[in-house]
Amino acid sequence: MENLFKNKKFEQLLKNHCYEILTFLIQRKVNFSIICKIDCVKFEPELPSEITENFGELSVFVLAGYTFESLEIDEHNLYFEAGFGSENLGSFVTAPLDCIVQIILPNQDNFPSDFCIYINLLATYASPNNKEDSEGITRSMKALLSNHHNQRFKK
Repeated sequence: MENLFKNKKFEQLLKNHCYEILTFLIQRKVNFSIICKIDCVKFEPELPSEITENFGELSVFVLAGYTFESLEIDEHNLYFEAGFGSENLGSFVTAPLDCIVQIILPNQDNFPSDFCIYINLLATYASPNNKEDSEGITRSMKALLSNHHNQRFKK
């Protein structure tokens, strides 16, 4: 029996499925949450240690309000601006799609609790990309600046 955990085609299938679900939700303006493997997520600017030390191995990001409005997506990453800590310190977040473990819809009238619509347990094995990828940074900045709310960050 083939080991799907090491199959690149299967990993790509999961990543594409995640992209399609996120795109669908964003286009229809449906708020949602994601659970990510935190060591794969990038913060620009980096968050202070007093905030990051409270993150678990997996962390939840609620994408609603301004954070939802700042959402951008490409075939590799989900990008958004969020506030962290008691001072609501702003940071641009880059969440690789292959590090998203779950996508969750908020409680609705016909569901008694939050409803998970996507699970990728392979994401728990994803390794962080520690090398600086200038192409990735350029893509990230381009995606963020394409939202008219983010024009103030143009240099």
